Amino acid sequence: MNGPLPSNRCFLSDLPSLPIDSKIRFLGCVRTYLIRTGHLVLEHNYPHREPPQEPASVLVDVNAVLESVTAEELRVGAWVTVLGYVRRRKPSEDAEDAGPASVFPAIYIEAVLVIPAGAVSLGEYERILRDSLEVERRVRRAV
Repeated sequence: MNGPLPSNRCFLSDLPSLPIDSKIRFLGCVRTYLIRTGHLVLEHNYPHREPPQEPASVLVDVNAVLESVTAEELRVGAWVTVLGYVRRRKPSEDAEDAGPASVFPAIYIEAVLVIPAGAVSLGEYERILRDSLEVERRVRRAV
């Protein structure tokens, strides 16, 4: 059976460690929407660090899905699930277009789907995803 490859679930903070062109699915909170460029800046404060630091954040290019994205999904503070691809940022990108300085400088996400996360229990989500990723790592090592 031929079909598209499945997406890999990950934490937003793991995005820079993934290969370019990886198909991914992750959760993030809208920090801002850059109207001029069609980019969302998403963040997620995971893993939790002591002392508290600024959350990891990433640029998400939503130009390809703008017709299906609602105003609610672009609202600051909204939690969204993104399905997309890890892409390399061009060094020539305008600093103005690149978003806040805390955004990962080497990558962005090209979104193919942005959907509201709904009433997510963030702590439960983090625990389940962390445990699930650990099980997948153990299975890969055993093979």
